[in-house]
Amino acid sequence: MKSSKLILGFCTVLVAASAVAQATVTVYSQNPAPGDLFTNTGPFSQGQSFGNPNWVYNNTRGGGSVGIRNNYPRSGNGSVYFNSPSGTGKADIEYFANPESAGGNFGPNPYDPSSILGPLADLSHLSYEWYRDGSSSVANHLHPVLRLGILRVNQDNSINLGYLVFERIYNGFGAAPTNSWQSDDIIGSSYKMWATASLGFGDPNVNINNVLKTIPEWVAAASDANATLYVISVNAGIGSGWSGTFTGAVDNITFGFNNAFTTYNFEVVPEPASMVALGSGLIGLLGLRRRKR
Repeated sequence: MKSSKLILGFCTVLVAASAVAQATVTVYSQNPAPGDLFTNTGPFSQGQSFGNPNWVYNNTRGGGSVGIRNNYPRSGNGSVYFNSPSGTGKADIEYFANPESAGGNFGPNPYDPSSILGPLADLSHLSYEWYRDGSSSVANHLHPVLRLGILRVNQDNSINLGYLVFERIYNGFGAAPTNSWQSDDIIGSSYKMWATASLGFGDPNVNINNVLKTIPEWVAAASDANATLYVISVNAGIGSGWSGTFTGAVDNITFGFNNAFTTYNFEVVPEPASMVALGSGLIGLLGLRRRKR
């Protein structure tokens, strides 16, 4: 009897464990230390691929800069670095299923089903870590934000494209901490995200409270409007009207659907010399093992 109970308990643990599938993926810079730095001084958004099939530097303009660098290492030797020299600066890093370049900036094809990451209703994990350098002169509540690119499909098959945006200030927080890494779990903490006007729910510049909801509330609001919301990108970035300068970083962006989720850890690609040293060390260990035999 005891053994059957033990087996039953063990099976229960296995079922519970299999219900959540977690993975960690390392996203490397294209260049060795100090890493990448993509800057666009022009007024129109531009992006840059850095060799990853899904992640791109994106929406960069007005002197904004972005790149996987070693300025603020987190969980390794790097993170995604951001800098904006003025209120016109903007820079993002963005994940797409199939990033397509249009006029030098990247986006999804909203009419291609393969560009959809998943229904918003199925999003089960969304979190990230961020850093604000104390030298930043923008308003003290500003920090790198996390956005979901959203495709709204209406009852008449028309579509809207826009973002749901997480910012701490709209969730009861005050000044953003500086010179230390912070972590925010949007779904786990039931945080609210605001919708850009292009999604068709209202204009945040008129009354942001009308377009500020938790993710389950956004799913319900879309249903009430006979629409369905799909996630087509995951984006972290800074700028667009942030008066002043900003320097900071993000790392460990996590998202997934139906309890299958991935954490993306951003690292600077090892220098060739480091790889040679690693290879030499492995060869030495193998030689030592042979001698012991």
